[in-house]
Amino acid sequence: MTTHAHTDLFSITNDEGWRLTVEGWDPKAEPAIEAVLALVNGYQGTRAAVEEGSRVSTPATFLNGVFDVSTEQVAQAAATPDHVVIAAPTQELVVAPDWSRLRLIADSQPLDLESAELLSQRRTLDLHRGVLLREWRLRVAGKTTRLRSLRCASLDDRHVLIQLLEFTPEDWSGTATIEALVEGNVTNEGGVRHLVGTQTGAFEGGLLLTTATSEKQIPIAYATHATLTNAEGDNLAWDDVSTPTTIIQRWQTAVSAGQPLLLQKIVTVWTGRDDADPVARAQETLRQATHLGVSRLLERSAAAWAERWAVADVVISANQDLQRRARFAIYHLIGCANPDDEYASPGARSLTGERYKGHVFWDTEIFVLPFFVYTHPPTARTLLMYRYHTLPAARAKAQAQGYQGALYAWESTDTGEDVTPPFVINAAGERLEILTAQQEHHISADVAYAIWQYWHATGDDAFMLRAGAEMLIELARFWASRATLGDDGRYHILKVIGPDEFHEHVDDNAYTNRMAQWVLRRGQEIVAWLRERHPQRWQELAAQLAFSDDELTRWREVADGLVDNFDPTTGLFEQHRGYFQLEDVDLRQFEPRKTSMDVLLGWERLSKTQIIKQADVIMLLFLLGDRYPREVHAANFRYYEPRTAHDSSLSASFHALAAARMDELELAERYWLKASNIDLDFTRGVTAAGGIHIATLGGMWQALIFGFGGMFVEQDGPRFEPHVPEHWGELRFTILWRGQPMRVTARGTSADVQRDGAT
Repeated sequence: MTTHAHTDLFSITNDEGWRLTVEGWDPKAEPAIEAVLALVNGYQGTRAAVEEGSRVSTPATFLNGVFDVSTEQVAQAAATPDHVVIAAPTQELVVAPDWSRLRLIADSQPLDLESAELLSQRRTLDLHRGVLLREWRLRVAGKTTRLRSLRCASLDDRHVLIQLLEFTPEDWSGTATIEALVEGNVTNEGGVRHLVGTQTGAFEGGLLLTTATSEKQIPIAYATHATLTNAEGDNLAWDDVSTPTTIIQRWQTAVSAGQPLLLQKIVTVWTGRDDADPVARAQETLRQATHLGVSRLLERSAAAWAERWAVADVVISANQDLQRRARFAIYHLIGCANPDDEYASPGARSLTGERYKGHVFWDTEIFVLPFFVYTHPPTARTLLMYRYHTLPAARAKAQAQGYQGALYAWESTDTGEDVTPPFVINAAGERLEILTAQQEHHISADVAYAIWQYWHATGDDAFMLRAGAEMLIELARFWASRATLGDDGRYHILKVIGPDEFHEHVDDNAYTNRMAQWVLRRGQEIVAWLRERHPQRWQELAAQLAFSDDELTRWREVADGLVDNFDPTTGLFEQHRGYFQLEDVDLRQFEPRKTSMDVLLGWERLSKTQIIKQADVIMLLFLLGDRYPREVHAANFRYYEPRTAHDSSLSASFHALAAARMDELELAERYWLKASNIDLDFTRGVTAAGGIHIATLGGMWQALIFGFGGMFVEQDGPRFEPHVPEHWGELRFTILWRGQPMRVTARGTSADVQRDGAT
């Protein structure tokens, strides 16, 4: 048997538009590479750390929705004297057991990047199939070994994980030792230990690891079965050398030069969130997967990916680099959410890193959810149901702050309670208060916007009747209570933080006020719809919520009287009251810069300038700007764009969208590339080390569809006014509208739209 005998199992696409490849080994970039090449399927995410580990590797597997706070941290906080300032322990996404760990030995020499000489290495993420291929050669003690591995998190059955390894001694014969591990002795960043009571054992058909999170006692079960075959196809005997915390299958076998060994490993994982008996489910899933075999499992996962790509793909026909960047974004978007889990939602870094502790932000509703609304509505519905299930916590937060209705958490986990850290300690040892949980209230408009966008695009009345209407009513209630009647006879929303987080304690942020006004009007519409179309459901809901018609009067009064900061003479929105009187600073004087403006100027100085962290008014005009002429959009873009520092990863993509709609294509493409480089430019350092920026990737997709593709969603459905750069060739994408695909081919400023076989 030659070293190419296993080619079919290790085959990936040859189309460079579907391949994300990293050559060689750069220790500084490795943490970011691990996130970018991560395997994600919505249920779990596994960073692409090298299987044998290294001093710079940060391997981690995350299970969506599994949050906890360490009992050790809770105990330490309780024992800390009152005069000592420490950050309170908070819930975080738990690092789960590492299912893909390997140990490799040539005779007595470890085959890893610390002990051996790396001759070559290439890692390729096949975006179309969702598999990671690694090819590398090592030399140690004069012996050269060629290795190939393939890893896959199945999209067909999200509980199934697959690992292959081909081990080929090139120029030596002797003894090879291969160990396949499921490593349960893992911690979160900083050595925080969440898993307790870990045990390993055997059962008929495989090996088992069970553990649980320390505080919530969420049980987690891994089951695994692996085989090693020689060049003749014989199964080799193995030893179970597991420890109490780690499954270890060990093979020791004689090898000859040029004769490969093939490891095939299947792992299944279930938690107590998924089933009352995760052990039984993990074992049964493993039995089924083993019966199918690795080849069939890979085929099924590839078919599931192909089905999603058939709708989600965006084709940029004449530019392979941009094509790859677009598909990188879409791959991670598909993999960030599980349509089968209504109690989980994507964190700011998806399932690829620990930054922000896996917490859920407004990123989901404004940046990520539109992708699902128009390509996979079942997932969009699931993410909105997460907000419905956390509605009790949103009601409690509103009440705690003295308001009515529902105020969603700025940062949330599985319960919906606000887990935003109250402060941070900066490098100078200063305590800086984090005010977003107290003041960045626009999230309760962002959620409402997402509900309406989903309903409008899908016509899913069942969702609106079960959950959407109740949320909208509670959100309208909040905004009616949040507004204050001023001496000028107008309503104001005071002391808030808008999307531009460089300015705190501001009054009448335009984004917040206009979005609040929009929610109040949609609240009126949904009550009218319920009364007219579904009177029985309305009676039930009105009784449940103790709703009175006086509230509708209040909603109309506030919506009509709420200031919006718009000057019809200049066409400008003032970002917040008094913004135009702040110091106007030319950002060009700080270029090129490698740090954020709050570091360069200091927080106190920065807050007194017009420098903006990210899109604020520009974002507002995309979301709600259809009533304003294009001259208004252009005037605000030209005013605010040069004042925006883009010190948030959320900023560049929406600037690309706005610039494309104005036919400023060179600028639009520059911003789109800037957005993609946040994760893909490894020369920038370790920007993605804490995980890919899922909101950026969602914004990139929106820039392609709404910006370059020119989609405007009107009452009767989408229309298209594309602005496609000539060197892009054709821009092709599919949009789902009321369950029917609309296939769009755009070139220049024209679009061909096919729906139900008609143009």
